[in-house]
Amino acid sequence: MIVLLEEAEAWSLMMLVSAVATDNAEISEEGKEAIRKWRGERNEASPELARLTEELNKAMNAHLDTKFMRRVKSRGWYETVKQ
Repeated sequence: MIVLLEEAEAWSLMMLVSAVATDNAEISEEGKEAIRKWRGERNEASPELARLTEELNKAMNAHLDTKFMRRVKSRGWYETVKQ
């Protein structure tokens, strides 16, 4: 299984997680402001958001690779492997 988020999806995920963190977690005002600043640096179509999207995709797929098996064609045969 491979998951590839597009930038718009990564942006939505970032906005949701950061909003939950700033609104519901017991974080100092300084911490909340740091999250807002970090979020503000990752506007749609920014290079920072592109990097975040790439990092999210790598992290999610690395996690999935440890949990699931894959069917891989090797020398004409399909093998089930855990990568």
